[in-house]
Amino acid sequence: MANGVGLRGRTEAGADGQGYLASVSDLVSAFIFVFIVMLAIFAYRLASATEEQAQVTFQLRAADEVRDSILTQIATRLENSGMRVQVLRRQGILRLAENAINFPLGSETPVAEHEGNVGIVARAIAEVVPCYVPPSPIEPAQADDRDTAIVGEPSRPPYCQSAGSRAPYDCQPLNREYAWLLETLLIEGHTDDVPVAAGSRYRDNIELSSMRAATVHRMIAACEPGVERLANSSGHPVLSTSGYGDTRPAILDPERRATNRRIDLRFLLEPPAGLSRAQESAVEAEIRERIGERQP
Repeated sequence: MANGVGLRGRTEAGADGQGYLASVSDLVSAFIFVFIVMLAIFAYRLASATEEQAQVTFQLRAADEVRDSILTQIATRLENSGMRVQVLRRQGILRLAENAINFPLGSETPVAEHEGNVGIVARAIAEVVPCYVPPSPIEPAQADDRDTAIVGEPSRPPYCQSAGSRAPYDCQPLNREYAWLLETLLIEGHTDDVPVAAGSRYRDNIELSSMRAATVHRMIAACEPGVERLANSSGHPVLSTSGYGDTRPAILDPERRATNRRIDLRFLLEPPAGLSRAQESAVEAEIRERIGERQP
């Protein structure tokens, strides 16, 4: 009997040991399965993040190419007319200073010898910008504006005619689903660091710079009325103004402060229609860091 009991005890103990080993094996298998699933999820997320980053990089490169194209085309036209301009590509700025569009101290009107340059700028904008905004039907009045802008009506200010004949439209076809378009063309007014004179009609340099931008805006519209009707994809006018006073000097040398009495053209783009919300947010964030937040 004793031997029988001992044998049965050993048999039960062996079964318990085998059961314990089976439980450990099942647990290890479960851990391995969970690990494989987590590894697969991590790999999927990594691949998705890499693909999204690649899309962001592609869209940023596409935005840079469009902005560079606009800047280069307008700058080339102005330089061919004898104007000196500075292209700040990362900020999307075309700087008009020195012999381009400068202002007398305390005045909102460009110096007399630079008024003709405003007409040249207007012509360059009219030749290039329509290629980078959504297409819209041209009403008869608009068509007349474009035709008369080419020959220069006597009723228009004399400075408009200094620009000569406008080149015909020659826009390269754009993939409207993926191409970045122009959202805003900001005419930015600036001043030097000399405070406005006592009794001036301007409260401060911020107001003076805003009036300089507004004056140039009106002069451009007088030469090229159709430019005012150019709209972005939201239907808002592309042409706009802003004034910065003396807060963003181009030159720090006090002997050359007159150079800071200037106009800058800033080109802001809008994402293509085919860009997803997530990609748009990522692209806008990086553009804001590279362009919007980092000022010259």
